[in-house]
Amino acid sequence: MNNNQETRLLYKIISLLFLALVITIIGIDISVKYFQQDISLFSVTSPILFPFLVFITLLVSFILELWSDIKDILYVCNQNGKDEVIRQNKNLLKTKEMFHIFTFIVISVIYIYLLPILHFIPATSLYMFCIMVVMNESDKFLAKLTKAVVTTGITIPIIYYIFYEIFEVILP
Repeated sequence: MNNNQETRLLYKIISLLFLALVITIIGIDISVKYFQQDISLFSVTSPILFPFLVFITLLVSFILELWSDIKDILYVCNQNGKDEVIRQNKNLLKTKEMFHIFTFIVISVIYIYLLPILHFIPATSLYMFCIMVVMNESDKFLAKLTKAVVTTGITIPIIYYIFYEIFEVILP
């Protein structure tokens, strides 16, 4: 497998993991609303009908994409030999990019659950700060913290002002 194929495979894995995360979150949210709040699902006036249709569409797309990728991997295994493909994929999973991806996903899931508790400004500030500290590889630790604090301190109030005051969007 050449470098271009490895990069393509990495981005394919990333997209499938992200899609699986989104599908899981939507499915859990719909299930909670359906079972705990006793909301009818198959009614034209149902508030969860559209999210349910999005969930089904994403789920079908995910299954079709996963099926296609499995067929591609099996084809490559038959062409290059199973042991060679496994060795190269193990090396791919040990890269810093995969660490960043998994860290980003974990921080994003935590943000999703903290947002209703802490509300927009504190939760988004914490999220942006954590992402900036983890993803910044170029600086020393103190420089990372300084850049993250300054950038978060400037960006979040601007975003809040634009959405809350100008567009009149009620933020969580």
